[in-house]
Parts: sequence; C-alpha cells; structure tokens
Amino acid sequence: MADIDLENMELEDFDPEDVMAARQKLLEMLDSENIGEAEKEQLRALLSGNMPLFAAYGGWSGVLLALGLALIVFSIIFFFGYKLYKSIKDKELKKEEKKKAKQMKKKK
Repeated sequence: MADIDLENMELEDFDPEDVMAARQKLLEMLDSENIGEAEKEQLRALLSGNMPLFAAYGGWSGVLLALGLALIVFSIIFFFGYKLYKSIKDKELKKEEKKKAKQMKKKK
C-alpha cells in the first residue's frame, strides 16, 4: 500500500482499492489490540462499512438532536400559549372594567 498525502490529494487520485486495503490492514491490527470485545465489534462494524459513523459514538448525537428539536417545539408552543393566555386575560379584565364603569354610571 502506498503512502497517501491527504493534504494534497485530488479527487482523481482517489483509489478505492487503497481504502479497502487500509481497512483490511486495520481489521488485522484490531485483533492484536488489548481492548474489550464490544469495542472490537463496534470498530469492525465501522471499518467494514456496516455502521454509520455517528453510531460509533454511542448514538448520542441522534438523542441530542431529538432533544434539541423537542426543546425548540416546546418553546414555540409555550410562547404562543402564554401570549394567548395573556390576551384572553386582558380581554376579560377590560370587560370587567367596562362593566364596573357602566354600573358606576347607573349609580350616579
């Protein structure tokens, strides 16, 4: 396998055979390392292309994305709900003030 200069690499220079050879070499090296079996299986799946890249990090990126979207949606709903509640309360307050003013006029 030839050394690859990643900084000066052009798209035309990309050779899929080099990538496959590098993956095979990494898989062979993986067997000689002293790490847990679960980690070895995750790395094997990642190197063989059977696992998306973000899943190698425990899948937290998807969870954080879902939590972020849920927070945004909740904030929007809360904002408009609060505005609606405030508007309804203001209308009721004005209605009561109008009623009181009308009663005061009747008493005079």
